Amino acid sequence: MAKIVRRDFMLTGIALAGLAALAGCSGEEQATQEGLEDFDALAALIVVLFPHKNINASVYEEVSELVRAQLSAREDWARLQQEGRAALDAAAGAPWESLDAEARVNAAEAISKTQFFKTIYQAALFEFYSHPAVWALVGYPGASAEEGGYLYRGFDDIDWLPETTP
Repeated sequence: MAKIVRRDFMLTGIALAGLAALAGCSGEEQATQEGLEDFDALAALIVVLFPHKNINASVYEEVSELVRAQLSAREDWARLQQEGRAALDAAAGAPWESLDAEARVNAAEAISKTQFFKTIYQAALFEFYSHPAVWALVGYPGASAEEGGYLYRGFDDIDWLPETTP
């Protein structure tokens, strides 16, 4: 029996959870993916991995550029790109860019265990959720150190607990 590595288990679980959430996304989120032909292939894959309504297309393009710059330093990046592209096309049975949103999700899910997918997912996850436009979407106010820390900014701003008197 093959030994299960905790990191691989965690990454696969996160990826599959993301894909499962994506598969059940609403029509509004699917509409975000309809204009994928305007993106390069990497930005389109990042949209498939992290679909959010109310995120400007330029955010996905910026993240794509950051991921590409980060991964271009890898010695195996050219090979990974070729293998990943071939795997996406093979899983789809057609050129990946020509597919509709649902078929792209299915193709991405089919290659989720490949090194290409794991590499893109890990790099894009960090870059996407480090983008200030995404912070606003998920309700993260940003770093607090510049504002004096959370003691004076955000520590006691919960509004879902009843007020108490000392």
